[in-house]
Amino acid sequence: MTPPVRTSTGALGRALRIALVVLAVVAVVAVMVRLSVWQWDRGRARGSLLNYSYAIEWLAFAVLTVVGVVRLWREGRSVAEQDAPPEPGTGGPLVGPPLQPGQELEELTWVRLRRRLGLSRD
Repeated sequence: MTPPVRTSTGALGRALRIALVVLAVVAVVAVMVRLSVWQWDRGRARGSLLNYSYAIEWLAFAVLTVVGVVRLWREGRSVAEQDAPPEPGTGGPLVGPPLQPGQELEELTWVRLRRRLGLSRD
């Protein structure tokens, strides 16, 4: 089985996509930090422990957002750098050809089963 063909959007398209993701992450983190500062100020004005905990919570959300995006980026790089998966040996599943127009899956399943059991005439 051949791996799916990736359509290249070019270096400019990839750079634009990366720039948009970075811009979105920076905007989201900036909003979270601003909400944290606002909650901290509310906590100082009211003397409320609840507002202080919300302030720390917003900072934790910002950190988790950055950590999550970095992990996704690293995972995407590692998947792209991996070689094609190895071909299955005799222990792998028996897979037939792709369906042709007019063929039914049920017919192909019986053909595969007969081949596996050694009952085929081929």
